[in-house]
Amino acid sequence: MYLIYRHLLLSAAGPFFFGLFVITFLMMIEILFKYVDLFVGKGVPFLLATQVLALSLGHTFALSVPMAVLIAILMSVGQLAADQEITALKASGVGLGSVLRPLLLGAAVIAAGLTAYNHYVFPESNHMLANLVYDINRTKPMLEVRERQFTDLSETMTIYVASKDDLTGRIEDVSIVEKEKPNDLSPRLTVATWGRIVPDRASNSMLIELHDGEIHERPDPAEPQKYQVTRFRQHNLHVENASRDFHASGRKARGDREMNLTDLWQAAAEERERSGASRAELVEQAAGMLRWQWQLLDPARRDDLLGVREAPADGPARRSFLEPKFRATRLKVERTVEQAEYREKIVESFTIKESRYLVEFHKKFAIPFACVVFALLGVPMAVTSSRAGKGVSVSLAIAVYLVYYLFLVGGEKFADRGRLDPFLAMWGANIVLVGVGIPIFLKAVRESTLLSITLKPRPQPGTAGGDAP
Repeated sequence: MYLIYRHLLLSAAGPFFFGLFVITFLMMIEILFKYVDLFVGKGVPFLLATQVLALSLGHTFALSVPMAVLIAILMSVGQLAADQEITALKASGVGLGSVLRPLLLGAAVIAAGLTAYNHYVFPESNHMLANLVYDINRTKPMLEVRERQFTDLSETMTIYVASKDDLTGRIEDVSIVEKEKPNDLSPRLTVATWGRIVPDRASNSMLIELHDGEIHERPDPAEPQKYQVTRFRQHNLHVENASRDFHASGRKARGDREMNLTDLWQAAAEERERSGASRAELVEQAAGMLRWQWQLLDPARRDDLLGVREAPADGPARRSFLEPKFRATRLKVERTVEQAEYREKIVESFTIKESRYLVEFHKKFAIPFACVVFALLGVPMAVTSSRAGKGVSVSLAIAVYLVYYLFLVGGEKFADRGRLDPFLAMWGANIVLVGVGIPIFLKAVRESTLLSITLKPRPQPGTAGGDAP
């Protein structure tokens, strides 16, 4: 049996690495298109661009390994079945259960290794990639103004142009927003029909010549009702520090995809604790309001609560005297309701954050476990489709993985919005495929087809049920 197991594993090794290479390459094409504009626009050096691409491989491995396992099993077992080796094994008393056993064990080893990768390597590579992209976005090469895009020339100046000629520097339909401070709520707006950008690389500055435009501003922030419009034929803006080289910021903050299993579990526990504290405050607030309303029903306490000492007798004077008291009571109730709604939103935000951390936590286990699920599902599919060729095996692998990926992405979206339990969202695809794979495997063991169609034979002439000659 050892030789058989060794033969099965070696037969699957080649297709596994082939599938891993092809799938990773296909996923990297999207990443190349995503970052090529960033590299060209930012002028990132080749070595730095290569580092970004290398770090981008982190999340592609997490998705490509399970699919490579499925392709490996479909191609290797399918080839063995096409070469009648599976039939020879059955004739020797080695059933599909024994064929599945080493492949399932190999898939389990790969799943364990992928889980360790998701815990130790994947978060760190994601963190390094996030820091690198953040630092690249902070770089500002000269002449980064682009058509139909808002471009931050500095922390207090943003420009928008409808069109630009890179050869002459001419810009059309220009809008520039200038702030006194980064958080200024009353910026100055400058619009111009056309203009020209003149860079000065020696002084690391940029001159923006504007023609035929207006300047809209509030001259005095203390008097917001005053509004000033200045028309000009030509107006020049001088931008200092027009370029900024790449510099590593050493960012320490981590997102949910930059955390390992321990960090994710602790972050989810913290959000759960905050949610519980906010929920307790909400309950206490509601209980306090109920106690206050209950005391209003007691005539002895009502006057103290409402501040009523000697109310006039019945009549208009009494109504005018009590109306402010009732208005204050309604206002208190309305404010309490608003505060309760606000606290409910806070609790919901904490719950959603907890769900996102738990989604990433379960994902680090659920995706590797898909290797085992695909091994269980791949063996009977390979045996039953062996005569169709390797193309059908790859097509089946893509179809199965597409279903798995739709389940995974859909579950993650619902869980991130707090509409689905994180465990069910991440493990639902595995549960469904295991439920489908076990009956399929049992059918293959019994050597029955997955879809059997029985045609009733046509009666021959002269036989019972046929036409007489």
